Amino acid sequence: MSEQKICLPEGIEVIDAPFGGFPLLLYLLRGKKTVLVDTGVYSTPEEHILPWLEKHGITPDDINQIIITHGHHDHFGGNFKMYTSNPKIEFMAHEMDYEWMEDHQKHFNEMYLSYTDQWYPDDAYEKAVIDFSGHDSPITTVIKGKETIIDIGNGMTITIYHTGAHSPGEILLYIKEKDCIITGDCIQVRGTMNESGIGTFPLFVNVEHYIDALNKIKELNCTCVCTAHTGILTREEANELIKESFAFMLTHQEHIIDTLKKAEKPMALHEIVKELHGKYYQVYEMAYQIHATTHAQCQYLKAKGILKRVPHNGKLLWSIK
Repeated sequence: MSEQKICLPEGIEVIDAPFGGFPLLLYLLRGKKTVLVDTGVYSTPEEHILPWLEKHGITPDDINQIIITHGHHDHFGGNFKMYTSNPKIEFMAHEMDYEWMEDHQKHFNEMYLSYTDQWYPDDAYEKAVIDFSGHDSPITTVIKGKETIIDIGNGMTITIYHTGAHSPGEILLYIKEKDCIITGDCIQVRGTMNESGIGTFPLFVNVEHYIDALNKIKELNCTCVCTAHTGILTREEANELIKESFAFMLTHQEHIIDTLKKAEKPMALHEIVKELHGKYYQVYEMAYQIHATTHAQCQYLKAKGILKRVPHNGKLLWSIK
C-alpha cells in the first residue's frame, strides 16, 4: 500500500477505514455539495466515518450524496447506518449493481453462488458476507449507461465512467478540475493481502472490461489516483501498478493454458483452480475470487480461439482448442 507521500487535491479528503485486517480508504469530496465515496462494511460508519466527520466539524446532515463504486460488501456495507444517520442523503450506484446493495441476500446468492457445482461457500462464509453487508438499504438514484456527469459545485464535476470489470456495475470517478481519479478496485495488481498474510485473489469478472478499465486510467493520466485498497497513488505509481496488473493477468492466462496443455483430459473449472492454487497461488484463499477470475480468463481465451468447451458426462469442460 502507498505510504501516502502525495497530498490530495484541495476539496478531496481521505478516511482511513481498515476492516478485518484489510486496508480500506474512503473519500470525501467537498464542493458546494459534500459527497462520500463508499461506506465500507457494516461497522465502518460507527468505527471510522462518523468519528472522522465529528473530528473535522462535519455532521451526517452535511452529507448530500453517497456514491458507491461497486456492489461488494466492503464498499456498501455501511449504507444502512449512514442512511439512518441522515435519511435525506442521496445514495447513488450503477444500474448493474444497485440491487445487490438493496438486497444483501440477493448479492450473496448471485455473486458467491455463481459456481455452486465448482465451489460452494460454507455457512460461516455466508454469515461473514451478510454480516459485513449490514441491513438492506435503499439506493436513491440509479446511475445508467457508460458515462454520467455530476456537478457538485465550487468548480468540481464528477465524471462517472462505467467499467464493469471487478463487478458488473463497477464505476470509476474522474474529477477533471482536480486532475484526480477515485477508483474502488479497478487496479487489481496481485490482489489484496490482509495482516495475516492470506491474500484475496485479483478479481475481475470480464477480462475485456478489465483491460479497458486499466487503459482508461492510463488515458486519463491524472496526477492523483485514489484507490480503496492500494493507497493514494501518484501518476507514476499508478502506471507501475497498472503494468503489474497486466503482467499478473497475462501470467495467469499462461498458467491456465499450460495446465490444460499438460492435462490428459478436459478439466472442470474447479480442477483447473485446484491445480493452479497448489502450484502457483498457495498464498491466496481458495474462494470465490480465484474461481471467478479463472472463469473469466477461460471465457476470454475461448473467445480468442485458444480454449474450447468439451461436453463430458453431461457437463462442459475446458480444453485446449
